[in-house]
Amino acid sequence: MEENAIDENINSLLDAIRESSIYKEYRKHEESLGRNPELKKRVDRFRGENYRIQNECEKDELFDIVEKMEKESQTLRGCPEVNEYLDAELALCRMLQKICEKLMNGIDISIPGII
Repeated sequence: MEENAIDENINSLLDAIRESSIYKEYRKHEESLGRNPELKKRVDRFRGENYRIQNECEKDELFDIVEKMEKESQTLRGCPEVNEYLDAELALCRMLQKICEKLMNGIDISIPGII
């Protein structure tokens, strides 16, 4: 019975996220960008590289890579379509981070190394 209630509440949360203006804005810009496959490919490559840097990059190569990424970001963000998409994606990610943070803070669990 408890698992059912949790699943139902998760589904309700997912529905609320999908109905939020933040998610709808993200989807609108994602669809718009998707109408230009080459540009979408460049943006996705940039996003993938950005993720890799944040999670795997060695310190000694960080400066050069970040400098290169900053130049690519400026180039891509010069396109209003890309800028709107990346801003909408960031807003969605922040909303999801806030949800995860509230969940973690609302559960009493001891995780070593986490304050």
